[in-house]
Amino acid sequence: KWALNHKGSTIAIASVLLLGSVFLFGTRPQAFLPDFGDIRLTASVDLPDDYSMSETNDLTLEFEEALGNVDGLGAVMTEVGGSGGMEAFFLGGSINQSAASISMALEDPTQANEFTALLREEAVKVFGTDNVIVSSGSLSSQGFGGFALVAASEDFSNLEDFNQKAIDALNDVDGLANVSSNLASVNTYLRVDGESAIRFVGELETKDTLGVTTAAKEALESTAPSSVTISEGFESQQQSEGFADTFTAIGVSVVVVYIVMVMTFGSFIHPFTILFSLPLAIIGAAIALWITDSILGLSSLIGLMMLVGIVVTNAIVLGDRVQANVRDRKMEVYDALVEAGRTRLRPILMTAIAAILALVPLAIGLSDGAIIASELAIVVIGGLTTSTLLTLLIVPVMYSILDRFSKNEKKSDK
Repeated sequence: KWALNHKGSTIAIASVLLLGSVFLFGTRPQAFLPDFGDIRLTASVDLPDDYSMSETNDLTLEFEEALGNVDGLGAVMTEVGGSGGMEAFFLGGSINQSAASISMALEDPTQANEFTALLREEAVKVFGTDNVIVSSGSLSSQGFGGFALVAASEDFSNLEDFNQKAIDALNDVDGLANVSSNLASVNTYLRVDGESAIRFVGELETKDTLGVTTAAKEALESTAPSSVTISEGFESQQQSEGFADTFTAIGVSVVVVYIVMVMTFGSFIHPFTILFSLPLAIIGAAIALWITDSILGLSSLIGLMMLVGIVVTNAIVLGDRVQANVRDRKMEVYDALVEAGRTRLRPILMTAIAAILALVPLAIGLSDGAIIASELAIVVIGGLTTSTLLTLLIVPVMYSILDRFSKNEKKSDK
């Protein structure tokens, strides 16, 4: 009753909450997929050729001793000496005595970025800056979360001059590590749309993988001469396009839901009032992601898509009762809205609470390693919480405001 008697204040409060939620969404790190599953850190050692296997082993033992002071590491496996692969096996190639590989497991995969930076610092102290590369590996970083940018030019000499400047610029981007290009191999040539090109790759050591990719592209564009054009490589392009396509899918789902409601209610106006419940879900979703410090990624967007159907269902339950009160019971709109809110409160709350409780195990991470990450459950729980509470207030207010247009609609039909 208070909301219906103070429509302006009610809408103003909801608008402020909605704008605040949009701001919170903007502060969330963005990644196509989060890191999940088994994450291992690897230190690849390549010392000068004059190192013997004994000397290489001594340095790896020194590194292992340093690892003993790091809490949170799991099993550590060290392999000293490189066999040279299949070529050495068939052709009898000698063992590379100056090479080694140290693989380290993590007790808490969510701290992969912090441990990678820490262990890289320790590895550089032992092996030297140019002799070791420390990287992290997981399913999301192997194809789903990779980084690649491409620089193209009609004149290959422009790319040769730009190569080192570009690598230096990319290494200065926070969250990006182990940057290299295809020019590291003299036998590798690349062309994009007929133009000579360089492909820069690196490892993303951040939650905000899409944000870092954007920053890296801007860094190259500000460094590159006018004769060189910068574009996203395959990995980065797939992530950006996938992210944009998911937003498009959410928009399509909203349109489809509206069309179905128009066909069901036989009106263009009242389904529109029900759609006002959707922005209310965004409020809770943004707050939930912020509280849990979660990323805005594919799982989160799928959660938003699910909310389109779930939230609208609750609003339909309320709107259908209002329609029945006005049409069958000949009640005034104000009385019909109050009665519907009172009558439908219990089933709406029961539906929302049941859905929220069902998603709690996924939200708190009881299904570690699943591709559908906890962000999906977090978004749905947050969105359902606010939309359920605010739907009972905002939808009746919008119904009463737009009811006059509905009456005009009926008159025009006659």
